[in-house]
Amino acid sequence: MKNVLKVLLGILEILVIVFAIFMVSTIFLRNKFGYTQFGKNTWIIIDDMNVTELSHFKSGDLVIIKSALFNDIKKGDELYYYDTLNEEYIIRTGIVKEKTGDNRSALYIFEEDPKTSISSDRIVGLYSSSSSNWGGVLGFLQSTAGFLIFVILPILVLFIYQVYNLIMILKYDKE
Repeated sequence: MKNVLKVLLGILEILVIVFAIFMVSTIFLRNKFGYTQFGKNTWIIIDDMNVTELSHFKSGDLVIIKSALFNDIKKGDELYYYDTLNEEYIIRTGIVKEKTGDNRSALYIFEEDPKTSISSDRIVGLYSSSSSNWGGVLGFLQSTAGFLIFVILPILVLFIYQVYNLIMILKYDKE
């Protein structure tokens, strides 16, 4: 019974450490606009600020946008781009009407009134996938309270437990 408990505790420790590494990476791997970016995928948490701009999603969704090169984007594609609102970056969408340039530098003109034009450095990319409610969960876990409760405290408990084990080993090793 003791061996089974040790194995389960070991598995729990590994899961907590992997979860902590994942959560820290979602915070540290933010691009210059403040959104989590894993390689070519940008994760957008739909919250109160951008739910009005991205109305085809609901609050709490997690939307994954894949970066796209100039050649991947066609006229009529729905393209996601960074914009500013109240001195903060938000994500908006637009239907591409025209595009000029190349993979290094491009300009996209959207079918809006008034017409909006965005340079390639403000382009997020094309829609990849979305998950209902995972954005709300991830947003809470990235918040101060969520990070403290679900990342810092479990790591602290594991650390204290390992220190206790070390003390017990040192104490009984002498005997």
